[in-house]
Amino acid sequence: MIPGTVFHVSVSTPTLRLGVVINPTAGRGRGRRAGPAVLDALAACGHDVWDLSGSTADLGLEHARRAVAEGLDVLVVVGGDGMIHLGLQAVAETGTPLGIVAVGTGNDFASKLGLPTGDTEPCLEALLTALAAGPTTARAVDAIRVTGAGLTCRLVANEPVRWVAGAVSAGLDAAVNERANAMVRPRGSSRYVVAAFREVAAWDAWDYRLTFEHVCGDEQSIAALTSLAGFTDLGPEADGDGRRLLWDSRGALVTAANGSQIGGGIPVAPSAQIDDGLLDIVIATDVGRKGAIRLFPMLLAGKHLGHKKVRVVRAKAIDLEPAERDGQPRIPSAFGDGEHLGALPLRAEVRPGALLVLTP
Repeated sequence: MIPGTVFHVSVSTPTLRLGVVINPTAGRGRGRRAGPAVLDALAACGHDVWDLSGSTADLGLEHARRAVAEGLDVLVVVGGDGMIHLGLQAVAETGTPLGIVAVGTGNDFASKLGLPTGDTEPCLEALLTALAAGPTTARAVDAIRVTGAGLTCRLVANEPVRWVAGAVSAGLDAAVNERANAMVRPRGSSRYVVAAFREVAAWDAWDYRLTFEHVCGDEQSIAALTSLAGFTDLGPEADGDGRRLLWDSRGALVTAANGSQIGGGIPVAPSAQIDDGLLDIVIATDVGRKGAIRLFPMLLAGKHLGHKKVRVVRAKAIDLEPAERDGQPRIPSAFGDGEHLGALPLRAEVRPGALLVLTP
């Protein structure tokens, strides 16, 4: 195990080896207050509890990966979507469940799981209930595996890979994320909304070349998708599982969603499910600044899918590339779960059941 603070209380309940990684800055300081309470409560239940938190997020991830490799029963993260993102890098496709104490600001993925968010007590109660049922009862959900030449990566088995729980953003949503991360005020999820209005005021659109693989849908739905300018139907997949589509166009919004929310509750892909083996990929063509001013409030209300220049492609994978036309602005860097992923080109593919998560 990783050296750290060890708690052990001898009681009759089965003992589990639990690693805990805490983000003390999550939820405007809630993580700092919640961390000791989580450690104490888990130890009081008779578990061997290891505080794997590091002075940096990368060090915490290094501790978590090593502990998982050495047979950790459950990895628990205390924080928001960023901590789920960190934990996912350690447990994806390992069979080690992730426990979540969702005391962050956004908590989009925890909300999709039906977990309590915000206050420590209900979050901790849900975790303890799930632990009492045992790690073997963990729920299997999908995750997004991201690879590509532009990826800012942490090496997994010498292969550049990042895992994303909620959504990969590569358009206006990514530009908003980048701006929000650079802002000091306002604090909390409202910062994302303010950043969005500022991005819309400085409107731009970008040239994309997106290849969708294993697209799900009947002939009518495929025809509806390809009615949007820039689409080409490349025909059925070689294995007969769906179709391949190409979108080569100037666009505004590109989000490959596993979960339904981003930015602290914005319903970018309202129908997305985390266990259906598909991504809901939301795209919008260049709507112009005036169009963006009208579209953004629709996005906040989850009504943007009715816009004539918005489409949702349900597919198993997408290759995201810049079209690289001369004189066009650089496409924003991509983000996943609110964390920086890197520059395009990138590939995002859903991996069914890649994440085991404890839910009560």
